[in-house]
Amino acid sequence: MTAPVRSRLGLAELPAGALPVLERAGERARAVDREGGDPWETLRELGELGLLAAPLPLQVELIHALARRCTATAFSLWGHHSALEYHWVTGSTPPDGAEAGRLALASGMAPAYKEEAGLGEIPLVATDRPDGSLAVDGVLPWCSNLREGAWIVMPVRWEDGRRAIVRIARDAPGVGVTPLVGLMALDGTSSGVLRLEQVAVPAGDVLTQDVPDFRDRARAAFLLLQSGMCLGLAGAALDAAEAAADPVAQRVLADELAAGRADWESLRDDLVRTVRTAAWDARDARDARDARDARDAGDVGEADAAAAAVSPRELVSVRLEVALLTGRATQLEQKTVGGRGYAQASDTSRRAREAAFLPVQSPTETHLRHLLVSADDSARSRP
Repeated sequence: MTAPVRSRLGLAELPAGALPVLERAGERARAVDREGGDPWETLRELGELGLLAAPLPLQVELIHALARRCTATAFSLWGHHSALEYHWVTGSTPPDGAEAGRLALASGMAPAYKEEAGLGEIPLVATDRPDGSLAVDGVLPWCSNLREGAWIVMPVRWEDGRRAIVRIARDAPGVGVTPLVGLMALDGTSSGVLRLEQVAVPAGDVLTQDVPDFRDRARAAFLLLQSGMCLGLAGAALDAAEAAADPVAQRVLADELAAGRADWESLRDDLVRTVRTAAWDARDARDARDARDARDAGDVGEADAAAAAVSPRELVSVRLEVALLTGRATQLEQKTVGGRGYAQASDTSRRAREAAFLPVQSPTETHLRHLLVSADDSARSRP
């Protein structure tokens, strides 16, 4: 049985120069997974092509294509591009070299979205200093892309209730990183526990103190990039499952194979529609503060209009469903590939371990389900 190749979402055409980079990422996947390979080699190459700062539709197409080959590398791209978005939506200039891939950016935004959902309080506490800077203390339990020279974007809170989004250099005085090792398929992602002790944050590194507005502006890219990553992994697993299915598997697993095809195509359509609705050129969003001023004056900017057009519930629903599909797809691949897929060095085993991360990646499956239940309860309670 010849498996259909689910190689494209149809959101954007990847430039020809990206294709050899993607192929090399696939060739490195085993080393990234098992031998300590560095996914950042791929991100540097993408940066040299100007693709790390690409508009949202191209970025989702890119992360989907990358996840088909190596989800750990796609995850690194998600963290980096998300942190670029955090700068753009606040009208801030990213650190020099970030858009070109010469230095890494890390997303430490999980506590901000958990707090919004009522699932915990931001653990990073800021205090004001006489010179106008902040001092930050606390622990961020998981953050990735914590490479030397990286910058981390994260939320902080004051004891008096104020909130802010700040950026901190990974190598700044007072920053400690405890590497997380022994992770399934993610050891190459420079993940670790971040410990901050009186870390100085100059006023220029405070991106915004309007955290609710920030969350609303950053949410679409944050979740849609994750969704593209999930769908890429799911498609690769379904392709492998169909290619490996012998006549007996085709007969006894016919319903599961058909459901996988139908679910992937339906969710691809949902993701494409949502990305197109939410899309704006991220380069235009760098002037977000001016757009906000225009909105207040009655002239709604493109980014504002797009953000308003896609509900948080839509974004959450797509993200949850593509992650659930990925779990089903990798299990189906294991059934058709059989014993050879049980070897840790196999692509089948690697994809299963990559998929095992999705229920705990922030927002976790529990977090996503909580948001959907809360949204439904709120809708029912309205007169």
